[in-house]
Amino acid sequence: MTDNNSSTQHSVKALLASAKQPVTLYTLSWCSYCQAAKQLLKQLNIPYHLIELDSGEYREPALNQRLRQELQQLTGSNTLPQVFIGEQSIGGYTDTQAALKSGLLKKMLEPYQIILPGGSSR
Repeated sequence: MTDNNSSTQHSVKALLASAKQPVTLYTLSWCSYCQAAKQLLKQLNIPYHLIELDSGEYREPALNQRLRQELQQLTGSNTLPQVFIGEQSIGGYTDTQAALKSGLLKKMLEPYQIILPGGSSR
């Protein structure tokens, strides 16, 4: 049973806006790329808000499908993980790695006072 207020609170945009951390990671618990993205963020000491779409309340089929569709509309991708800084999509694990190597990740995190470990970016 889902009311409209609950639907609004469980949109991707609402979840991003209400996240207590500036980095939000959408994953599936069994996905190897999702595990790699979690590990990368942990190694870089980047705090993040985790939303596993196959766990807890997000397992509910209608909510899961709606969130996946919204993620696809926002990112242009139907794969997970999806990493956001604020409300801006970085992409998946490979995209996050590329952003780290190019220095883009560092620039995107600076407004949130998140400093990457030395040697991790340009």
